[in-house]
Amino acid sequence: MRGHAPFGFDRRWSFDASPEDFWALISRTEDFTSWWPWLRAFDLDSLAEGATAECVVQAPIPYRLHFTVHVRRVIPLELIDTVVRGDLAGPARLGMTAHERGSSVRLNWEVEVRDPVLRVASRIARPIMEWGHNWVVETGLRQFRRGALGLDSS
Repeated sequence: MRGHAPFGFDRRWSFDASPEDFWALISRTEDFTSWWPWLRAFDLDSLAEGATAECVVQAPIPYRLHFTVHVRRVIPLELIDTVVRGDLAGPARLGMTAHERGSSVRLNWEVEVRDPVLRVASRIARPIMEWGHNWVVETGLRQFRRGALGLDSS
């Protein structure tokens, strides 16, 4: 049952890492919780079709999100296509392409809030929910650049 419109996110970033190097990094799923301290649990052995990860995220709002990420399709160096189920639900896709200085990455995610408490909150305070998601994404990007790529987080 849909109570309101889902959140839609479409973001793009560039990295000074070749597609091969970028792929090698994001394939190190065992490192995710060290790069992203707000990711309290993530147990994906590998980026393989059919794999499922149990996740817990502590966002800046005083609430933990519990969900699974099911990997539907993987094309090394190009695509990770998933579906998320739990407190949040919806398809998520990470696409990668080469560019002259490294890799371009695009994240598309249509998120429906499924947790009853957050569902009510999202109706009342949608901008705060969007801020929370943006905080996780932007903080995660800085943490990835610093932790995985060894770059300054500026």
